Amino acid sequence: MITRRKRRLALIAVAAVLAGILPAGLMLAITYRQATTAAGVRLDHYAAVLENHADEIFGTAENVLETIGTTIDRSCSAASVDTLRKAVYNSLYFREAALIYRSAVQCTSVRVPETSILISNADLLIWPTTGIHIAAPDLTLEDEVSITVLRGIDRAPGMAVSLMMNPRQLLEPVRAAIVEQQIALRIERNDGIVLSRAGSLLVGDDDPASLVSRRSFKHYPLRAVVAGNRDALLEGWWENATLFVLLGLGLSLPLFLILAYVDRRERSMDAQLSDALENDELHVHYQPIHETGSLRAVGAEALLRWQHPQRGMILPSVFVPLAEASGLINPLTDWLMKRVAADLDGPLADHPDFYVALNLSPAHFSDAELPERVRSIFGKACRAGRVVFEVTEREMLSSSDDLARTVIDTLRSDGARIALDDFGTGYSSLRYLTQFPFDLLKIDKSFIDAIGTESITAGLVDDMVAMARRLGLATVAEGVETAAQLEHLRKIGVEYVQGWYLSRALPMDELKAYLART
Repeated sequence: MITRRKRRLALIAVAAVLAGILPAGLMLAITYRQATTAAGVRLDHYAAVLENHADEIFGTAENVLETIGTTIDRSCSAASVDTLRKAVYNSLYFREAALIYRSAVQCTSVRVPETSILISNADLLIWPTTGIHIAAPDLTLEDEVSITVLRGIDRAPGMAVSLMMNPRQLLEPVRAAIVEQQIALRIERNDGIVLSRAGSLLVGDDDPASLVSRRSFKHYPLRAVVAGNRDALLEGWWENATLFVLLGLGLSLPLFLILAYVDRRERSMDAQLSDALENDELHVHYQPIHETGSLRAVGAEALLRWQHPQRGMILPSVFVPLAEASGLINPLTDWLMKRVAADLDGPLADHPDFYVALNLSPAHFSDAELPERVRSIFGKACRAGRVVFEVTEREMLSSSDDLARTVIDTLRSDGARIALDDFGTGYSSLRYLTQFPFDLLKIDKSFIDAIGTESITAGLVDDMVAMARRLGLATVAEGVETAAQLEHLRKIGVEYVQGWYLSRALPMDELKAYLART
């Protein structure tokens, strides 16, 4: 099979022969050198951005750990635990803080264990009293992979404090570039231990087909490695080279533009997603949400599916970030809202109390035109309380953004409800709840999975439900998969449940039949 790359190379070769190899070759060599230099500069920029972001994170960690060390005591008193919790809640970067004494965890910002927990990983027993030690990613007591930052307490030999963070945090500033280009990046310690990595598995920094930038950090013993597929990074050069050759041959400009347009369309996933919106390749499935007591279906979460004609089913986790990076997220969301509105007015019209929840990204809440589009699409369905918008807690809303608050307030005044999704998995849960008005709190599946187990997170669901009740928020438990989980959630007063134990996500015809049965 002739690949797209070989077809492009064949067109360039024919043009070069017809126009004269030497002039065209000289022009191509010059532009290739310029494009390669520009691609290298771009990779160097990504590495510099990673260094600056790491400096900010670990500089913050160093200051926080030094502050904790001046006030905390070994007894894990209420004041000490409160100090650990404030260190987490007041930061956007850290998910947990801990006090260590004589090679054992005494207490954390999550809870105080009945007995101290011995640390077996030698990398977690390095506690400098000046500066910090950055340990390799490892499983925490919460069964989550975290980078641990440690510092000893000079005034109390044998004592140390630590902060844990999600490794993904280190790469956030350049994550969009992974979608836009075929690049791979990682941050590692100078001893080669990788702290965080992301990107295409097809790109390697020891591959001759890759361009690589390596940058050693000035303030911490770390380095960034950013590698990109040479052809992908030089994609613009290939198009310019084709233009030069075709112009040299005197071929018509319209022919070049048509070939370049077709080539781009074949290679561009965002172009295919744009086509999917027009070609009816997107579908909506609904996962029912039930009252915990009666198990009556009172609503459903709308979930997008993309049935690609060649690649088959593509998950939202793949095409939603692509839509956000390519500017297609608003058309995609509008399409989903229109489809849900049609279903509410059509197949679901016989269930006037049934609501549908839609996921929105944090970027939507910075769109001042969103409330007007919602009003136009949903009309009276929104005023009747049949629409819920979910914003995930895995990503950050800007708590200082007055526009985000205005958008949320306007949506709520129009009758829509706002739910905080994936609660407990993100950056700063309690700050969200106090700074933005929510109606529903959706407890993430990872906490539901811990019910009835020996996991240290097993009791957190009870605490979340009690907190939501004090704040006047209804609770929805996601990912319920067993009868034991359902019974526990019913016992502690969770209002609504959602998960495969009750029903998978259903297409509209199956949902209508399901509602008729229940």
